[in-house]
Amino acid sequence: MDGDRTESDWQGLVSEYLVCKRKLESKKEALLILSKELDTCQQERDQYKLMANQLRERHQSLKKKYRELIDGDPSLPPEKRKQANLAQLLRESQDRTKHLGEEIKELRQRLGEVQGDNKGRFRSRKMKAAQLLRHWQSLRMLESLLSAPQPR
Repeated sequence: MDGDRTESDWQGLVSEYLVCKRKLESKKEALLILSKELDTCQQERDQYKLMANQLRERHQSLKKKYRELIDGDPSLPPEKRKQANLAQLLRESQDRTKHLGEEIKELRQRLGEVQGDNKGRFRSRKMKAAQLLRHWQSLRMLESLLSAPQPR
């Protein structure tokens, strides 16, 4: 009779099941909320990248116009034109350095994301391998039990 469950045992199990079910539903809702927030953040990120590219292009266009104005102004003395050209080269070099820094930062971020993805895949494969090993061991045990001589 020890193996039989009482009504209160069953009620306890049902209550525990309902609590677990509510927790699961809450976690599903939280996951949906987080997923929506992630989508929103990704859209905002994409918009900011687009705006940054547009500003960069606008800046390049203005620099080009400025260079054309200075280079094309014959009223400026040659020394002033040379200074303007050197200043322009310095600005271009600084802009290029800044752009490369941003590119490096973006590439590092993408590398981190890829490495994180790879770690997740590795963990997933490791868990699957462990499950397969346990399953294989169970099958081997059943096989040995079935092949053992039966007592008469």
